Amino acid sequence: MISAARVTLVTLVACAVGGLTLPAQQAPKTLFTTADYRQDADRWTDPAYFLNNTARELTDMQVDNRFGQKGSGKDEYDIKSPYPFKTSWEHYQAWLKRANGGTKHTLATLPDWDGAWGGGGTWLASTNIQASTMAAALTPQYREYYVQQVKAEAEGRHWWAAAYCLPDGFIRGLTRVEQLIVRPNQVLILSDMLTSVQVRHIFTDRDHRPQEQQYPQWMGESVGFWDGNALVVHTAQIKQWNATHSLFEWSDQMTAVERYERTGNQIAAEITLYDPVAFLYPLHAKLRYTRSDRNEWPIFSTCSDTNGPSSNIFTGPDGVTNEKVKGDPGYWDPNDHRPWATHYRIGERRQ
Repeated sequence: MISAARVTLVTLVACAVGGLTLPAQQAPKTLFTTADYRQDADRWTDPAYFLNNTARELTDMQVDNRFGQKGSGKDEYDIKSPYPFKTSWEHYQAWLKRANGGTKHTLATLPDWDGAWGGGGTWLASTNIQASTMAAALTPQYREYYVQQVKAEAEGRHWWAAAYCLPDGFIRGLTRVEQLIVRPNQVLILSDMLTSVQVRHIFTDRDHRPQEQQYPQWMGESVGFWDGNALVVHTAQIKQWNATHSLFEWSDQMTAVERYERTGNQIAAEITLYDPVAFLYPLHAKLRYTRSDRNEWPIFSTCSDTNGPSSNIFTGPDGVTNEKVKGDPGYWDPNDHRPWATHYRIGERRQ
C-alpha cells in the first residue's frame, strides 16, 4: 500500500523531471480585482490588498490614470497616541493638573500669534500613510466604511462635502488654519475652507455647557487653558462626519485634545483623537503652521461664490460626481446678480 505522502512526493518529482505543469496558485484578491470587497474583511489591514498605495494615492489614482498599479508604500507616521489616557477628558484634566490649573493671562501677557499662518500638513491630510495602516486603526464597522470609501475614490467616484455646499468639518479645518486671534477669554481659529471661512471659538474662561444643553456641532464645542504660552484645548460634541479624501469617518462620540505653542515663526501643534465607536485606539497627529510674510488680505467666501444656493454639482447614475453647465436644466449661474428674481420667474412659468 502506498501512502498519500509518497504519492505526493512522486508527483512532485515527476513534475520536476518530466516538466509536467501544475495548476498555478491563484493570486490573492486585491481591492482592484475583487468581485465584492465586503467578502475580503480578513485582508483589509494587509498592505498588499491595496497594492501598497497610500490614502492619497488611492484618491488620485483615477486622475493620474494608474488604476490598479502599485503605490509608493510610504508610511511615515505612527498614528497611535503615545499617551496612556483612555479618554480625552482624563487627558485634558491631567495636563490641567500638570499646569497647576493653568496660566492666567492678561491682554499684555498673551503670546503674539498675530499674522497669517499656513501649513499644518500631516497624515490628517491623507498623505504618506498607507490605506492598510488607516484601516487597522478602525473598528470593524468603520473599517468597512473606510474600504468602501477608498474603493470609490480609486475608481473616480469622489464625494466632496464642499461640492454639495456642506461644511468640510472638524478635521479638515485643522490642516487649513489661516489665522489665530488670541484674547484673554478666548482664542479664535479661522480656516480658509472651500465653502466658507470656518471659525472655531475656544473659550478659556469657562467649562463645557451642561449635559442637557449639549448637541453635535460642526466644529464641536471647545474649551481650553494656557500652560505658560502653550494653549491646551478640549473639544467635544463634534458632529459625525468624514475627515477628507480616503481618510476615516468618525462617530458623534469623537472628542479631542490639542496643544499649540509658538516657536519663532512656527506654531507647533498636536492633536489626540478619541472615539470608542470608530477607533480601536486614540489617534495622534502632529501639525506645524508657518507664519506667512505675504501679508495677504483675508477673503470672505461662502458656498454661493462657487456652487450657489441650488448646487450645480450632482451625482450621476454611474456614481460619479458631475456638474451642470449653462444650458442644462436646473443650471444656476453664480454670476446672476438677482438670483431671487430668477427663482421667482421659475414659479411664474409654472402658473
